Amino acid sequence: MSKSLLVALIGIAIGGITFGLLTPVTVILLENVQTESWIIGMITTINYISFVMFSSYAGRLVEKRNIKFVLITGITLVLIGALGHLLWRNIFLLSIIRFITGIGSTFIFVSTEVLINISSDETNRGRNIGLYAMLLSAGISVGTILISTVEIADWIPFVIGGVLMAVMLVFEVIMLKEVKSHLDESSNSKMSLKEMPITALLSSALFGVFEASIVVAVPLYALRNGFNTTDVSSLLTSYIAGGIILLYYLSKLSDKYSKYSLLIFVSVGMCVLSLLPGFTFNLYALLIILFVIGGIVPAYYTIGLNYTVEVIDKKYIAQANGHYIMVYGLGTIVGPLFGSMLVEFDKVHGYWVFSSLICFLFFLYLVIKRNRKIKTVPIQK
Repeated sequence: MSKSLLVALIGIAIGGITFGLLTPVTVILLENVQTESWIIGMITTINYISFVMFSSYAGRLVEKRNIKFVLITGITLVLIGALGHLLWRNIFLLSIIRFITGIGSTFIFVSTEVLINISSDETNRGRNIGLYAMLLSAGISVGTILISTVEIADWIPFVIGGVLMAVMLVFEVIMLKEVKSHLDESSNSKMSLKEMPITALLSSALFGVFEASIVVAVPLYALRNGFNTTDVSSLLTSYIAGGIILLYYLSKLSDKYSKYSLLIFVSVGMCVLSLLPGFTFNLYALLIILFVIGGIVPAYYTIGLNYTVEVIDKKYIAQANGHYIMVYGLGTIVGPLFGSMLVEFDKVHGYWVFSSLICFLFFLYLVIKRNRKIKTVPIQK
């Protein structure tokens, strides 16, 4: 593993703590002052609109400048956004702050993932992507543990987030060398969204829907069914912990086995697991269920990304990464509204039943597409 990749991975673990704090704390604070569900969903969604608007641009910027420039710019914007959350009581200002934070997050993710892809090959790309997701999840898990600091004072989580991003900024400026994509021949040509594999785009979008909706739906589901803030922190921590322990191994499997088949396996698992929280209010049972879900949901993203790099022209890795995150952003826009409204509709079953249905439909798509491909293969006589 190259030094630059190692430095970027350590940085993403530090930044993950801030990512794990900002959205859940914002949701809890707004819920505590009895903010309407659609406003909570809207505020959360704004952060992700910038993913859609700036992800393709970030991919092109990586090609024109270098990975370090894009990464440092992203960290700086998230630092500003984290401290800006101190103004959460003003919905208008909070909307602007969430948008800025989303731009910074987009730059961080695109630059880091491009670095991973150009530093890896077919024998270790799944492992490295899984390691990236695992370290990010580890940071987010620490962040969710710190959610409870909101009970001391509402400003503490945001100050913690700002300080951590400052640490990440200093670390990357000092330790990361300037890294430019070695695929410079692609700088004068563009890859359109329609050239992306549909399976990968659906996988990315599905992950976006779940990632953005769970951080909204789980707190609302828990608080409205008799759990307290500490329980919410525990449930989210268990979900993220699953991403740390289980996700790495699932992603690593994509270096050895068919990525397409693994996506089918992930969809079946999610279809079943998503139904379970609607049938129990036992905290320990929910912790186990969310732990397993936490390991499976991000696999949509990591396996889908590995599948993308496998099937596209390698000179378009940076742009493909931008498109991939853009579609993920589309999913995250739908996610918070999807999560909050379904809990509003049915606080027990609404979110979980619909989640299972989505996974079942993706499973059907994958199976039907594979069967059609098999039927179109000519028989050799």
